[in-house]
Amino acid sequence: MLNSSHDTFNVTRDYEYSIQMNRWFLKPIGAWPRVTDTTRTERLLAKMLSLTCHTLITITIVPSFLFILTEETTIEQKMNAFGPVSHYLMGELNYCFLMIKTNDILYCVRHMEQDWKNVKRTSDRELMLKSAKLGRSIACIAAVCMHTGVFSYVLITGFHKVTFYVGNQSYTTYPLPCEWYSKLDVRFSPLNEIVLVTQIVAGFIVNSITIGACALGAVFAMHACGQLNMVMSKLDDLVETKDQEERVAQRKLGFIVEHHLRTLSLVWNIENIMNLICLVELVGCTFNMCMLGYYMLTEESNNKVVSYGILYVSMTFNIFIFCYIGETLTEQCKKVGEKVYMTEWYRLPTKTALSLVMIISRSSVVIKITAGKFINISMATFGDVFKTSFAYFNMIRQIAM
Repeated sequence: MLNSSHDTFNVTRDYEYSIQMNRWFLKPIGAWPRVTDTTRTERLLAKMLSLTCHTLITITIVPSFLFILTEETTIEQKMNAFGPVSHYLMGELNYCFLMIKTNDILYCVRHMEQDWKNVKRTSDRELMLKSAKLGRSIACIAAVCMHTGVFSYVLITGFHKVTFYVGNQSYTTYPLPCEWYSKLDVRFSPLNEIVLVTQIVAGFIVNSITIGACALGAVFAMHACGQLNMVMSKLDDLVETKDQEERVAQRKLGFIVEHHLRTLSLVWNIENIMNLICLVELVGCTFNMCMLGYYMLTEESNNKVVSYGILYVSMTFNIFIFCYIGETLTEQCKKVGEKVYMTEWYRLPTKTALSLVMIISRSSVVIKITAGKFINISMATFGDVFKTSFAYFNMIRQIAM
């Protein structure tokens, strides 16, 4: 039922509610697009934030790779070093992809804003708010899981001192979450504490990047699902009036087709934003899950085993979110065609009923969320990640043990 006045909807509040989590996660790392006109100072601050994030992550990654490639250590030490640094490398790659896709992200944000402005019915607003709430919930759960997993490892690894000897003198130092190139000696205070804090801050940035990318996918995808639900709701309205004039039915159908195509353009842009990020997450999480299995098998410290277990759960949930988003969006796109087929089309004027075929035809060509344009992101992919990670885990165990 139409509201007497569109002003009863607080469009700004609803729109802010839908994108608030994305802004919270991405703005502190300089990855939030400039939705409105910004001052020169704000643009400079965003560039400085971006440069700082890249620098801190690089400072962590480069010495770790030098340790892996040049240090004369055992294969077990190199493997123990490779797991943490791969997480930072994933974050850096995702950060680069987020910055490259700024214009596409801005398009989706403005698309959402316009969708909220176009709402005229209470039922449509409720559908959109329900979708926005689900997107926010997924983003919050991802944030809790990622930060809990990574910081449990950092706290257990980095905040207990170990003793080392130089000649007859004994010293204590904080072990670093990521291995460090020995020729750049950072065992002594205050350099040891500075590098430790740098790695912790870089870890927080990497977590924020991963969470921000996941939140973008969740919020955008759930919004698109809400729009597709609105399309299906309008299909019910199309046939609710008996013996309606063909001109009225055609006008209603025109609005439905326009809304459907507009939503599909949003889905296409979501795929354009997420495909490289999904590829990094798919490959990276598969590798990290098999490495964490190896660490839990070989680690002697119970505390570290617990932290590895928490990390494994957070990585699993992270890849599950991406697969859930892809599966839900794909299924929702298919449902539009099924809904058209199941409507009481025989109650419509003949030309209008025949025109429904083009909606069915368009819905049959589903835009899927992919990893790198060649792997479909779905719940079946989630199962494949588990199988692949266990296969790699068995291979690593055979080589290292």
